[in-house]
Amino acid sequence: MKALSCLIIYLIFVLILNPLSAQSYEIKGEITDSKSGEPMIGVHITIKNDIHGTITGNDGVFVLKTQIPPPLVLHISYVGFVPQDIEVTSATTFLDIKMEEQFLLGQEVVISASRIEENILRSPVSVEKMNLRDLKQISTANFYDGLYQLKGVDMNVHGLTFRLPNTRGFNDYTNYRMNQIIDGVENIAPGLSFSAGNIFGLSQIDVNSLEMVVGASSALYGPGGMNGTLVMESKDPFQYQGLTVSFQSGVMNIASQTFDNLTPMFEVNFRYAKAFSNRIALKITGSYLDATDWQAGDKRDRTDLNDPSLIRLTNPGYDGVNTYGDESLVSLNLKDVGPRVINGIAESQGIISGSPEYEELYNTAIQYFPDQLVTRTGWIESDLSDDKTKNLRFAGSLHYFINERTEAIVQANYAQGTSVYTAQNRFAAREFNILSGKIEVNNPNYYVRAWGVTENSGSSYDIGGAALRLNEEWKPSEDWFSDYLIAYTQTALVTGDMNNAHQFARLVSDNRDPKTGVIFDSSKPAFPVHGTNDFNTMMDKITSNSINEGGARVFDNSKIYQVEGMYNFKNLIHFMEMQVGASNRFYFVNSDGTVFIDEPGHPISINQFGTFVQINKNFINDHLRVTGAFRFDKNQYFEAQYTPRFSLIYFPGAKMEHSIRGTIQTAYRFPSIADQWVDVNTGIFRIIGGMPEVQNKYNFNLIPLYPMSGRNPVKDKPVTEDGPIILPGLSPEKVASSEIGYKGLFFGKKLFLDTYAFYNKYKGFEAVQLVAQLAEDTGTEKDLLYQTFFTTDQPVSSFGWAVGMDYMTPIGILIKSNVAYNKLLKGIDAPGVEAQFNSPDYRANLSIGHHAIIPNLGFNVNFHWQNSFMWEA
Repeated sequence: MKALSCLIIYLIFVLILNPLSAQSYEIKGEITDSKSGEPMIGVHITIKNDIHGTITGNDGVFVLKTQIPPPLVLHISYVGFVPQDIEVTSATTFLDIKMEEQFLLGQEVVISASRIEENILRSPVSVEKMNLRDLKQISTANFYDGLYQLKGVDMNVHGLTFRLPNTRGFNDYTNYRMNQIIDGVENIAPGLSFSAGNIFGLSQIDVNSLEMVVGASSALYGPGGMNGTLVMESKDPFQYQGLTVSFQSGVMNIASQTFDNLTPMFEVNFRYAKAFSNRIALKITGSYLDATDWQAGDKRDRTDLNDPSLIRLTNPGYDGVNTYGDESLVSLNLKDVGPRVINGIAESQGIISGSPEYEELYNTAIQYFPDQLVTRTGWIESDLSDDKTKNLRFAGSLHYFINERTEAIVQANYAQGTSVYTAQNRFAAREFNILSGKIEVNNPNYYVRAWGVTENSGSSYDIGGAALRLNEEWKPSEDWFSDYLIAYTQTALVTGDMNNAHQFARLVSDNRDPKTGVIFDSSKPAFPVHGTNDFNTMMDKITSNSINEGGARVFDNSKIYQVEGMYNFKNLIHFMEMQVGASNRFYFVNSDGTVFIDEPGHPISINQFGTFVQINKNFINDHLRVTGAFRFDKNQYFEAQYTPRFSLIYFPGAKMEHSIRGTIQTAYRFPSIADQWVDVNTGIFRIIGGMPEVQNKYNFNLIPLYPMSGRNPVKDKPVTEDGPIILPGLSPEKVASSEIGYKGLFFGKKLFLDTYAFYNKYKGFEAVQLVAQLAEDTGTEKDLLYQTFFTTDQPVSSFGWAVGMDYMTPIGILIKSNVAYNKLLKGIDAPGVEAQFNSPDYRANLSIGHHAIIPNLGFNVNFHWQNSFMWEA
């Protein structure tokens, strides 16, 4: 906060000292298409070597106000047209400018690769970009889905709005290895520790460009950029003025197995920007989306996902993938209770243990007590959470030019989302909201920025946890299993039919006919059916009370504050390019103990500092470019991390239309907030963080731990043959990435070829381990199961390549195609541990489009394909 105060004082200081009465000049003109003569809308006009500029309006006319006196040079640019530099000698001359369309590829300018503007051919790493024209022609329902079209990009889809892009494998329910940055601010929910798609991002009509740095990018963007960094830029209010409103509608759940009819979807966006002078501008944006989302309805039994015959009627131990409440806090296995039940029967009949009568009874009855797990009756997801998805966003910013080259920005954003997502458990995010703010001063040579993000979980709740507590609310598991065991034993011994005995025992325990809903004994509690008053009353109580209060509501009011800056020494050092930057981040993890191990009123605080330097140098008449970068980061809970990057780019030929590059770099991530501090009970097992403070709460330091034979807590068993294990602690995960690439232009810049190959080797790979504390060691009735996080010493490696080709036909139709390949070379060899690569081997894209096949009408058609793959979780 001290740094933030200093920034505010600095801003006020420069505002006061800035001369407000400097003379202003107006440069006016009109820009038209040289071929059609039509006015061109949205053409960029900037003063060369300056950041100030404007765009043309609907009539093709522009007015540029500046304090720089003529003569000066205007730079005119528009995607798909030949850029022009025009000298202005008098501010009174009305400029008549005609622009010629060009079909040239490979001319994109990117910033994300080196944090400075450079041609995409000169980028030292793999960068994919979507410019404003690409965004306007996108064929998907929203711009974020357009990321599918980019080379090597995968998408983990939780729902309509909850989508997580990733590259180069190791997908998970989250995307901890991918950074997402919007106008310099990391788009991250502090408690989630990852970017929740675009729920808290930009309005569709305010996006100016997207750049995806594919692969390792920690050297410049800090922790988390192991698989890539997505950089989004919004539209400048000085250049894009006026009111824009868009409305989008459609239908969802076509051919759905869970919905009988189509469901509607609509989205409305608005944007208003106004430059009150050439010094000050205002921008306000907003959007609202409402839809009926995809519904998780996988009814397969987790005891054997490949056996469709396993349903509730055929398997008393049924545990449905998207059925909740059946993984109860107390379990029953007939094998474990059989001898005790038989002894009780013998005692009630006066039969002495060891007698021939006892042996006869035992041998007759024990066959009805096989190794059979019994679970409680649960609810499907649609019973516990509606399928409505809503997303509300508002943003406002004030921009002020302190002088011709220095801009001050004050910005605030608010977003609220309702959705369902999978993390440590299945969660219903209800009115989950994010409030963020930014104060920034930027200049072509530097920027200083302070920003903060705070989240409020609203009325969100744990779906699985709610089902567990709902079962305990209407009838405690001890009572339910007791009734079940009595009814089953009596029926099985009398009829000899175990299947009928199980079905009858469930009817007795639930006290309700599942088909008719009729209650058998009104004097006893009955299974609450979705939609009944009993169900609604109990669910309202459970989802209103926090986990600490015996409910399922999640409380999360975590925060992030960061101060950062960067300086470009281009005006001070001329024999090379040099940039230096630093940042200081503060986390406050506050869940009142509902999700994390923090205590009410005592959030977990974390301090994290980082700094980087990058140097670029050209040799051999600019045909060879050498780039080196180095970053240092320190988190108070982990050792300091050093992240170097080195690249060589060679441009053969006099025209420099081809580039060959080689890059060696490292990236890393600190374990996420959740992986460090989470503490969530899912019923069958508890998910806990990998920090000693969390694990020791459950006596990991005192009671032996045994690995499970797999990741399925229902059917897998502890592996005891090799003795207990000692889990390594958590440490930062690192990757060393080697990459070679080629970019080239052919046929008069009508064909653009981009290809690369990479090899990644991970050190200290973070893994998930399912472990057990045996009942004989804990003194409990059953083994205690935990899922926790640790750093493995086993090396993990992956390999991949990609090829992209863009071709501009003579009639202006642009054909884009790409194919990418990823492969896990070496995973983790340990019981119950998976690398979770979760990526298809191949994915391919093809698009065909034209921005104006006839005046004012364009089209774009896209095709995406990927092969199937096994998802590990």
